[in-house]
Formats: sequence, C-alpha cells, structure tokens
Amino acid sequence: MINETNDAFNLLLELSSRSSTSTNVQAGGDQSGDSVLNLVKSKSIFHWSKNKQQDNTDCYSSDSLKVNIGDLADAEELKKIAQIVRIEQEKNDFSSSIKQKSQNLIEDFHILNGFRLHSKEILTILSQKEILPYLFNYGEQNTGRKLLSIAAETGWYEGVLFLLNRGVNINETDHENRTALIDCLTSTDTTIMIALVKKSECNLNIQTLTGHTATHYAVMMNKIPFFEILIKFGARLDLQNDKGENVLHQIIKYKRKQCWKIIKHFNKYQLYSTIYLKHLNHTETYEYKTCLILAFEQRPNIYFFKELLPYTDIKLINIELFQSWSKAYKLIRNLFF
Repeated sequence: MINETNDAFNLLLELSSRSSTSTNVQAGGDQSGDSVLNLVKSKSIFHWSKNKQQDNTDCYSSDSLKVNIGDLADAEELKKIAQIVRIEQEKNDFSSSIKQKSQNLIEDFHILNGFRLHSKEILTILSQKEILPYLFNYGEQNTGRKLLSIAAETGWYEGVLFLLNRGVNINETDHENRTALIDCLTSTDTTIMIALVKKSECNLNIQTLTGHTATHYAVMMNKIPFFEILIKFGARLDLQNDKGENVLHQIIKYKRKQCWKIIKHFNKYQLYSTIYLKHLNHTETYEYKTCLILAFEQRPNIYFFKELLPYTDIKLINIELFQSWSKAYKLIRNLFF
C-alpha cells in the first residue's frame, strides 16, 4: 500500500508539472499549481502539519506548505485525484491553444461578410500583392473558422477554388476542430467536396472535439452522395466518437440502409474487406454495445441484424442473449449450426 501511495503521489506531482528531488519538491505559484492544490485540498487527501520533521516532508507550493507523505490517503483515492488533475490540465492546454490560434486571426468583417455573400469584389481585393500574405489569417475570433471553411459552408465553389489555388491549409481547423470538409456538408451539392477530396493533402479523417469525422456527419445528416464520395476516396470507418461509435454504429443507429449498401459495394473487391467489416461489427461503444447488439435492439425490424450476421464471429457472441427474439435466434442457428 505504501508503494502504491507513493506511486500515485509521484504521478500527481508529475501531472502538476513540477520538478522533484529525492526528498523535496519546489513548486511554482502559477495558476495551474493553485488549481492542482485546490483539487487536492477539496478531497481532503492531505493532513497539513507545520511540526513534521524536515526529512519526512515535501515542499508542495510556493509558500513551502508542508505535506507529510505518511498522511496520504489510500492510493486508489489519490489516483482519482490524479485523473481529475490530468483532465483539468488537458482543458487548460486546449484553452491556451485556442487563445494562441485566435491571436493570429485577422477579423476583418468586410472580408468575412464578402465571403459569406459570395462577393467577387472580395476576391479582387484579396488578390492584391499587399493583401495576399495575410490570406491565411482572416477568420472569426469566436469560432476560429477561416475563409475556406466559410466558403465551404456557404457553398461558394468559386471562393473555395480561389483559396485552394493559393495554397491555403486545406486541413485548417476551427475551435471545435472542424474542417472545411466537414463544413461543406451543409452545401446542397457535392461540387465543393469533390474539389477538396481530390487534393492529395486533404485529410478525410480529422475528428472534431466530439470525435466525429466528416463520414460520421454524412451519416447523421443523411447526406448519401457526400457519404459515397468519402467512402470512394478511402475515408476510415473505424474511428470512434465520444460515445465510442464508429461509422457502422451510426449507420445502424440512424437506420441508413443506403449507406450500408455503399459500404458493401466499395468493399466487395477489397482485400481483407470481410475482416475489416467484422472488426467494425464487433467494436463496442462505451456502453459495451456492438453493431449486432444495436441491430438486435431495433426489433421487430430485422434488416440490419440479418445483414450483419455474415460479418459476425460466432465465437465472439453469446447467442443466448438473442433468445428473446425468436426470429433473430433462428437466423443465428440456421447460419452457424
């Protein structure tokens, strides 16, 4: 228990980005350190004492507050605190990153509104030599969206081509980590998406802060032609969102039969396609639900359950779970036994 406690304590000190020696820890008094200290205090992990011997203490904060190692709570509780600290630090790091990105943005409302209104006059202005060097920096402070995303979202094909031909970053993300490829899904046709995916540097698989890719959104928004383009150009289906759902989970969840047919069509002649689809089928969400389980929950509609059975490894499922639906259970028995 002592070793576990010390390990957890060391993890906590490491997370708080402090440098430590064999007996003493000297911590700076920045906001991150104060945040960590407040978390620790709130959980009553430490018993503070000014009378402990120097060789049995650690200096933890800028005012040399003494922490007695022997007074630490059990290791499991301390690990929970360490996890909270880690999450807080990740939030702080992300906020700092957003702040830095926003500082580089030029929020010129004349330029931004011109892009929203598909103004050719704005393209003429941006073509000027003295303006061109700043082309990459125009954007919205509150969202972090730049010109390419604005043009893609509003369906301005000419504006998109203008920017791509001048070398803007096709994978630039806003504060939610959305790209122009994701934003173009609001368009009424696929022209802009085709222009984007034909660029070899276009990343089809960038995930937003919620873990969604353009392919996830195409399924949710029922954008079948867009979905087909993404699959044709090799978008991944296995990436999981913040609920642990891959693209196949969402196809079943939203009952997108046409999306499933597209996947089967493009995987028909692909090497290892059956193995890949089996992997997608057996992947669990964070609620421990596979695609087959989700399909089972859609009873009495048996379409997806029947479709997924050929991509199911019988050794990986408990067939007794499906006995409550005789039609599904019978399909399993007929196929595997």
